[in-house]
Amino acid sequence: MKATKKETKVTAKQASRKTSKLAEKAAQGAGKLESQWRKSLAQKDELIKKLKGQLAESEKALKEAKKSFLDRAKESLLEWRKKAEGEIKQRAEKLAEQKESLLEKLKKEVAEKETLLRQGEKTLKEAMESAKKEVSAVKEKTDQTLMEWKTKAEAEYKRLKEELEKKTQPLADKVKDLEEYRKKAEKKIAELQSKAKELVSKAAPGMEERPGLVTFKGGPMTLLGPEVKVGDKAPDFKAVDNGMQLATLDSFRGKVKIISSVPSLDTPVCDMETRRFNEEAGKLPDNVVVLTVSMDLPFAQKRWCAAAGVEKVKTLSDYQSRSFGMAYGVVIKELQLLARAVFIVDDQDMVRYIEIVPEVTKEPDYDRVLNAVKALI
Repeated sequence: MKATKKETKVTAKQASRKTSKLAEKAAQGAGKLESQWRKSLAQKDELIKKLKGQLAESEKALKEAKKSFLDRAKESLLEWRKKAEGEIKQRAEKLAEQKESLLEKLKKEVAEKETLLRQGEKTLKEAMESAKKEVSAVKEKTDQTLMEWKTKAEAEYKRLKEELEKKTQPLADKVKDLEEYRKKAEKKIAELQSKAKELVSKAAPGMEERPGLVTFKGGPMTLLGPEVKVGDKAPDFKAVDNGMQLATLDSFRGKVKIISSVPSLDTPVCDMETRRFNEEAGKLPDNVVVLTVSMDLPFAQKRWCAAAGVEKVKTLSDYQSRSFGMAYGVVIKELQLLARAVFIVDDQDMVRYIEIVPEVTKEPDYDRVLNAVKALI
């Protein structure tokens, strides 16, 4: 159904009134909002102004506080400085007083020492004068005594000279007789030595001589006896131990034997070598024995072992018949001593190592000897 014009007009008026009311309310709301906004702006400006004032006051207070702090700090520093200067002054005065006191004390001590020194010089001078007088008196008395002794000595010398001249002729005759006897004795000794060589040659017609194998202080020497080689059955021998008991190769049956032959235990190199083997023997097992053979008498060997503290090495003397030296080929013909050599014989009495030291005054190669022994045990 279509609305009438009258109804339409009424509706339009109502809508216009509503619109007007709404516009009025909107205007009122806008005015209210504008009023609130303006009020807020005014409050904001007032707050900013207030904050600026507070900030200015704070800056002022901070500035004043800073100035006050600096003033107080300055005053404190001035007080501390004044106090420190006072203390320094007091200490300086005290040190000055101590210095003066010390100087006075030192001056006093120097004066006392100078006094003592003068007294000492005076005493020394007096002592020297006294000594000079005594020396002079002693010298005078000594000269007198010497003159007396000289006179007596000259008289005694004259007397002895006269007696000697009387006895000179018989003595000269005796010296001549002795000289003739010496010449005859030397001739006889030469004949005996020649016969001894002949006897030795006859007693040992097959004795082997091996020249040039060793030297003694650079001089070439000759070894007597056969050459023993590695792999040979070890030759037997007869020697004497420290107790004068017979010792042979069989005395050490079942043991590995390090046999060291040396010229004499009373020489430096033999001494060092035997001490070294004694030290090493203490590190070896019980089935290894170390023997040192020389031409020294058993008594000398025993005395040397006691003095050197050698207990592990057994020393054997080959002085009676050179049995070991001749069996192992280490007798030095020119010296009649044993050459420096080392033999290692195993527990089956087979020769396993040989070292004949080329220069008798040098030591053997201990490392090689020990390594060879360790390879057998």
